[in-house]
Amino acid sequence: MTDIARACGVSQATVSLVLNNAPGTRISAATREAVLAKAEEINYRRVNPDRGRRPLIAMLINEASSSQHVGGLIDGVAGAAAELGLMALMLPTGEDEAVEAAAIDLLARLPVVGVIYARLITQAVKPPPSLAAWPTILLNCHTSDALFPSVVPGDLAAGITATLALLDAGHQRVGFIGGDQIVEAARERLKGYRRALAMRDVPYDPALVVKGGWTISGGRDGLHYLLDLRDPPTAVFCFCDRTAIGVYAAAAEAGLRIPEDLSIIGFDNEDFSADLDPPLTTMELPHADMARHAVEELHRPVSLPKSRPSHQRMKFDCPLVKRRSVASRRQVLEQSAAAADPRSRSQL
Repeated sequence: MTDIARACGVSQATVSLVLNNAPGTRISAATREAVLAKAEEINYRRVNPDRGRRPLIAMLINEASSSQHVGGLIDGVAGAAAELGLMALMLPTGEDEAVEAAAIDLLARLPVVGVIYARLITQAVKPPPSLAAWPTILLNCHTSDALFPSVVPGDLAAGITATLALLDAGHQRVGFIGGDQIVEAARERLKGYRRALAMRDVPYDPALVVKGGWTISGGRDGLHYLLDLRDPPTAVFCFCDRTAIGVYAAAAEAGLRIPEDLSIIGFDNEDFSADLDPPLTTMELPHADMARHAVEELHRPVSLPKSRPSHQRMKFDCPLVKRRSVASRRQVLEQSAAAADPRSRSQL
């Protein structure tokens, strides 16, 4: 294929697309004829795709082992590909441009019908322009120029949902232990927190917002800071479930009961969140659903050759997973009053 590309003055990716008769590509008839003629001239023989060879969905991702979140992305791609009769090829690149170039060179030799360019943490990216040789969709990342369609989680909407859940439970003092502001998800969830306060006419108090990162110690330190305020919060929205673990620990150290004295919502729905005491109410990252959608969008040109993924940013909702770490403020006050003096209940 390298010889054919050199002789025809085209890229190796173009040669691969022509020889594999990839659907949905924009290659001129003249280029296609030149490639096929040169292939016949040098007696190029390709593997018969009908002999057990499936079309490929290739996934280029920067990291594949540093976080539990990668599992949802990979499982979603692999599962959807298998259901659609495709093979999934995972290529970790470490965000190294040379490795990305080598991976793309490899893809040009394979029957690739689409490429998923993914990031472990939601962020803006600059994908290699050579990916335009295939239908390509960005997974958990996006570009400013909308050159490629993208699928990302709706972190801002999730921040609204979590904060409203606490406000609607009767909590007027809601703290936010957020992540590092260089992380897009942290900025978006904080925006959602502030927007939810505005939706319920609750004044924003910057003293209730602290940075905890995504660590247990950050959650512990963050809650200790909040509890030292003159008017501490009765509920806390955490950037992630690991931060929530630290909040649980700090609450126990302060002699607070969850959810009677402090309601908590986490984020990510990690496996351990259901095993905390009490089980943690949290937001679910829709990584698996996002990945499945990306594969299905790339599969559309296979069944509908004239269609390609639309150039838009698709945001997936993060569902609220309700457990027992959130309590109604009114019910808690009623129960406390009744325990102290049954006659006082009628005065609430």
